[in-house]
Amino acid sequence: MANSGAAARPRDWGLLALGAAFAGGGLYFVLVGLGLAASPSHLYGRNWLAFAVGLVFFAAGASVLMRGWLAVPDSQPDQPADAPALLVAIQWIAALVVIVGLASIGTWIAVGSGERTFAMMLPVQGSLGETVGRVAFGVGAVITWLMAAGVAAKGIRKLFGKKRA
Repeated sequence: MANSGAAARPRDWGLLALGAAFAGGGLYFVLVGLGLAASPSHLYGRNWLAFAVGLVFFAAGASVLMRGWLAVPDSQPDQPADAPALLVAIQWIAALVVIVGLASIGTWIAVGSGERTFAMMLPVQGSLGETVGRVAFGVGAVITWLMAAGVAAKGIRKLFGKKRA
């Protein structure tokens, strides 16, 4: 049996609990973003922003749930060789959702309309402080979008590339 190793591994209940908490919190914010759940307080952004934050937490929680279910140790970056292809694909998609969600949020902070307020250790205030904050988030967003492109390319090669014998 190809999957007998996965079935014989014990579950990591700590990771399963942590993953469930993150996925549950993420699902809540996805529902807030869709207008299907009441927000805990005033939203300081648009509904799509709450949706994006929710997707980031939900996808991260799903990844942790899968690592707990397969009992993947922290020292092992990838899933076991006997992990089902569907779980490998879900893991890749979850990583891509997290990175794209974070890049989208950073992009909105950097270039979105409206005033932004940043608290900094630098002695800058007013429009200069807003400019410094937006530039910092813009640089971070560019880096994160580049990471997303790299993760997407690696995942496509891993899932759809030629299989080695």
